[in-house]
Amino acid sequence: MVERYASLLSADASDYKGIIKKVESWNFKGLHFDVMDGHFVKNFAFSPHIIKSLRNITLLAFNIHLEILNLGEYLDIFIDSGADIITIHPAATRYVERDLKYLRAKNIKSSIALDPETGEKTIFKYLPLVDNVIIMSVYPGFGKQRFIPETLDKIENLKKEISRKKLDITISVDG
Repeated sequence: MVERYASLLSADASDYKGIIKKVESWNFKGLHFDVMDGHFVKNFAFSPHIIKSLRNITLLAFNIHLEILNLGEYLDIFIDSGADIITIHPAATRYVERDLKYLRAKNIKSSIALDPETGEKTIFKYLPLVDNVIIMSVYPGFGKQRFIPETLDKIENLKKEISRKKLDITISVDG
């Protein structure tokens, strides 16, 4: 089964409500928010305040993709903003295992992102702690990039490892 999440990264901020209503009518499962701090990636997007205000206008699931440094300091803020899923980058925290366990303890689905330059085997040890893996098919930070074809091999290898370990994990593609 395919579940679709719409990204608002390139959307017109003056019409988020209208765009979300269209996304709802197109039967998307949720919205994907790329939260960027200008440090982990060289761009800025989506504060917890904006996410919380949008939470009030839809029941769609919210996947909060934290592309920020020191993300452990901000988990509660984004949980409180209305997150259903929070995605972290291992390169953004020294406490990957702790952060994933914390999300689970807070009844938030945990997700981990795999950057294009990172091999999929580096996240295999975290698979028992996640509900979802996002494979980045573009470099984090900016929309409208070209798809990186090697992503397909990573997806295949990840799917094999998930099956081998008999885990219930969804695989998402970002980009």
